[in-house]
Amino acid sequence: MFRLRLGTDIMGILVKPLLFLLIVQCIFVLTDCKEDDSQTDEEYIVTTTVILGGEPAEPKEFAFMARLGNRNEKNVTNWFCGGTLINNRVVLTAAHCLYSEIGAVNVVRLGELDFDEKTEDADPEDFGVQSATAHPGYNPPILYNDIALIELDRVVTLSAYKQPACLPLDNGDRVDKFIAIGWGAVDLEGSDSSGLLKVELHSYGNDCATAKDLDELPNGLNASTQLCIGSAERKDTCNGDSGGPALSFNSEDPCLYRIVGITSFRITCGHPNSPTIYTRVHSYLNWIKHKQNID
Repeated sequence: MFRLRLGTDIMGILVKPLLFLLIVQCIFVLTDCKEDDSQTDEEYIVTTTVILGGEPAEPKEFAFMARLGNRNEKNVTNWFCGGTLINNRVVLTAAHCLYSEIGAVNVVRLGELDFDEKTEDADPEDFGVQSATAHPGYNPPILYNDIALIELDRVVTLSAYKQPACLPLDNGDRVDKFIAIGWGAVDLEGSDSSGLLKVELHSYGNDCATAKDLDELPNGLNASTQLCIGSAERKDTCNGDSGGPALSFNSEDPCLYRIVGITSFRITCGHPNSPTIYTRVHSYLNWIKHKQNID
């Protein structure tokens, strides 16, 4: 039986966001969003990931992107998952990120672009975790309902560097091209990339061989709650940035970006036509909205 590799970094499309002002009207609330450079001297450990065919993100391009990690008593941070800010205090991620062997998610970074740069056009800020809630239907190691919400320990001061993404208006079946983003390595040998990357991927519909014959998906792909997204080229992602978003882009939409999927898992990396499984966000809108003030 195949063993899947949890996590997939994700990145990419040569699309620049429009003006920050266009995004402002889409924030603060978990609705459908209708028509100090203060890094410390602490040591950072960034989990190696594999991102193939990605391009560097531009400053402020994905101001909703979050990095999730565990900070230990020695002030050493191990970053191991991604997430998406969806209001001024809540981050959307994958449920399996809450069950990492590395430790509990207890720190979330927003406003980051490159972890190795201190003079870049960014505004990194770390937040503690008030609470973390997996979907009640998530039952590890089974990977259906792989979605969770993290409540930050304080309200985010919104700016051009920290902005929530909008939730989807539909289930994503009509979306052909997606943008996936995250931090990670740029080749199979594991050469590190400290910067945020982006990659353009495509929908595979329900034709998803990746989801077959897995103990973790005993019923195969659940088309109502999961998306199958990948590339016919060697554009790919792998371990390390689970929980990050798969986005739709529409220049005529005031939101520009909507979070359609959450990176869940894949089996192999770097193989054309071997897509990744994403949690379909639209299927969980009622739960997300109900939990926006997290119990």
